[in-house]
Amino acid sequence: MPESNKIKELLNKYYEKLNNKEDFSFLLSDDFLLTGTVNKETKGKIDYINNNFFKGVRNLAIKKMIIDEDSAFVLVNYELISPKGNKFNADVAEMWSIKNNKLDSIAIYFDTAYFQKEMS
Repeated sequence: MPESNKIKELLNKYYEKLNNKEDFSFLLSDDFLLTGTVNKETKGKIDYINNNFFKGVRNLAIKKMIIDEDSAFVLVNYELISPKGNKFNADVAEMWSIKNNKLDSIAIYFDTAYFQKEMS
């Protein structure tokens, strides 16, 4: 199977597990790195898995996926709910790095002003 197909399969499995609120930790490297427009960069899959963002995900849809060697770009539309019950949608650009058949890092980019407004 070509490498791009393996990466696509890995990413699809991640998003499926996330959408179904199932464990996806086995897809991540131990020193997984989260960067981008986030409050705090995190290193390690445990910190990533415990990110509060995941608690608000109600549903997701992949809008675009582009794979290039050991990296990928995925545009995802998340249906979210705030701690106060406010439902909203947000597009998130996710830049992935894959290493040794594991998701090794993600850099996420989204409209932080809109997100903060909807979350409050």
